[in-house]
Amino acid sequence: MPVEYKYLTQEQRDFFLKHGWLKIPGAINKKYLDEWMKDLWIRLDYKEDDPSTWKEEYVKLPRHREVPAEEFAPDAWKACVELVGGEDRIDPVRERYMGDHFILNHGSEYWTTHDSPPEKTPGWHTDNDWYRQFLDSSGIALTLIHCFTDIEPRAGGTYLCEDGMTGVCKYLYDHPEGLEVPFDQLYTHIKDCKEFLAVTAKAGDTFITHTYLPHTASKNHLRKPRVITNPHVTLKEPFNFNRPDPSDNSLVEQVILDRLGRTSLPEWHITAPRRFFYPRNYTFKSARLGEELERMIAHANIYLKGDDAIKQHYKRNGFDLPHGPNKLPEGKKVYTHGMEVKRAVDD
Repeated sequence: MPVEYKYLTQEQRDFFLKHGWLKIPGAINKKYLDEWMKDLWIRLDYKEDDPSTWKEEYVKLPRHREVPAEEFAPDAWKACVELVGGEDRIDPVRERYMGDHFILNHGSEYWTTHDSPPEKTPGWHTDNDWYRQFLDSSGIALTLIHCFTDIEPRAGGTYLCEDGMTGVCKYLYDHPEGLEVPFDQLYTHIKDCKEFLAVTAKAGDTFITHTYLPHTASKNHLRKPRVITNPHVTLKEPFNFNRPDPSDNSLVEQVILDRLGRTSLPEWHITAPRRFFYPRNYTFKSARLGEELERMIAHANIYLKGDDAIKQHYKRNGFDLPHGPNKLPEGKKVYTHGMEVKRAVDD
């Protein structure tokens, strides 16, 4: 049956088909926007107001907290559901939760006085670090950019290459045997592309991008920390490019067909088995978990912050004063009725 659209307007659908992305302003539930950012600098072990402590220009953090996608960003989720052709096509488990696996772009002193045009910026890619990549692979159908900070022009917003999608789709069409991660050969054409965009946003905005829209980190020339996450939408089954009723094609599938100049692909089939693996990039993220968790716990508990912090805590609460003559006995008991009341001895 034809895909039903209740959230996306015709204008939004047309825009996605042409550009490969959508922006949903104010998509993130403010509760999580505020709560998850509170201990960011504790996790990093950097000082927010001291760039000299920002040891890494670009940082990817592991995940500590997560909530269902529809709770985290309700409007963005509605858009995702319609872009992929309905919630019944979405994997009910894989990446159904959104979390605080922040990606930070701090910039560096060098980039405050130097430029990096998009076609010459390294790192162009489409997300996938866990499966053999075929044209119809839907392990990642959509890549989201959740913006946790304002992103001004020249402040490290993600570069998108709109006309790069055609080269990606054609290369994958020509390689039905599939590609093993990493596959840098898929992006050699980016240097010749012309349609580039650098993401700008307000904190809380979400960008939804097609799986085959190439992107990379731009340089942060302003050194205003940019914080995002890049979760995905995963489907149950591979993309279907040969539906009997073309109106049943998802917008994600239609983008691919349009880039190939086709209405269907009856002759195209994979020629190797599908393979799925442990996420390659999580190896370095998980290595940060232990130290991050220690800092988060220590920050949350005054008694783990060291002797000086404990002394100040005692002073603020009067715990540095001597006990009175009617000190309660040691232990957890709160009330002691009938005890003899003594008067403190004055000097």
